[in-house]
Amino acid sequence: MLKKILISLLVCLNFAFAMSSSEIDQFISQNSRDFEILTKEPTRVYASNPTLLYLLYALTPEKISGVNFEWNNYERPYLKDYVLTQPVVGGFFGQGKIPNVEMLLRLDPELILVNASSKNVKKMTEIFGSIKKPMLYLSGTSLEDYLKSWQILGKVLNREQRAKELIDYAQNSINLSGKINEYLKTNNIKKLRIYYAQGSDGLSTECEGSQHAILIPLSGTEVVHKCEKESSAYGRVKVSFEQVLKYQPDMILVYERDFYDKIYSDPKWALLDAVKNKKVYYIPREPFSWFDRPPSFMRFLGIKWLINLAYPEAFKFDIVSEAREFYKLFLGLELNDEQIGKILGKSR
Repeated sequence: MLKKILISLLVCLNFAFAMSSSEIDQFISQNSRDFEILTKEPTRVYASNPTLLYLLYALTPEKISGVNFEWNNYERPYLKDYVLTQPVVGGFFGQGKIPNVEMLLRLDPELILVNASSKNVKKMTEIFGSIKKPMLYLSGTSLEDYLKSWQILGKVLNREQRAKELIDYAQNSINLSGKINEYLKTNNIKKLRIYYAQGSDGLSTECEGSQHAILIPLSGTEVVHKCEKESSAYGRVKVSFEQVLKYQPDMILVYERDFYDKIYSDPKWALLDAVKNKKVYYIPREPFSWFDRPPSFMRFLGIKWLINLAYPEAFKFDIVSEAREFYKLFLGLELNDEQIGKILGKSR
């Protein structure tokens, strides 16, 4: 009983810092353009990068107007038909990608969502400069940004109750970070060290502190690759196998399926204790990655998944039940056993 009371107090403490209605209004006035011409609740909203698109999808998919790219075949079975049929407009999400302005004008969205970091980017102002549409600048870098963006969008799009449901779950997931670190400290447990393998050869990774690997420290574990200097925001730093062998990580997380399928049969990778001990895990990715690339709200489930892999005795999560609950709340899906098996695969 005492444990439940303490958890409830912790949740309440976190929500004490939620924005008030006046603070949301102030945020909008400081982080928008042409917002005064928005005279009614928007029904057509274009999100100009994947992170914002995913946040909008979880909150109110029926308001999506245009998407950033063609959906992958592994994503399509989990997404709503309405969103699957939306035209591809493109967007601003690195590597020179920009939206199709003609397509955007034809869609005539009533609100455009833009990543706050792109607010003063020359290419963005050039493309959107001539479009007289309400624009809202939102951040989507940290997990806390997601909560703030949902609260703002909840008010703007008249989905405040829905936003609260998502925020409640997300905040509880974020709170697990403090709890797992306290668990490790109390029980004198050494943090596990993780190598994040990307690329077809598994030799692209992330530096400690990279936003692409943020779930690792949040889950009470450590990134093995320490960089002498800050890498680019894109990440995917190349390393040699000799470096990985020297690190001897406790666990390996794998992004690409083709690399995961061959790591256990590769005599070179078999030299690693993580491979010998069957501590290599493929990151679930349907419909979006639970970990990163692209970052999305799925990471609120990814925290639980990774904690459960690293320290299964800490909270004793039933990851199947957790996945069912998450997909129902965030995606409106009742997963069947076949879907659960496909999603988790060799990931647990």
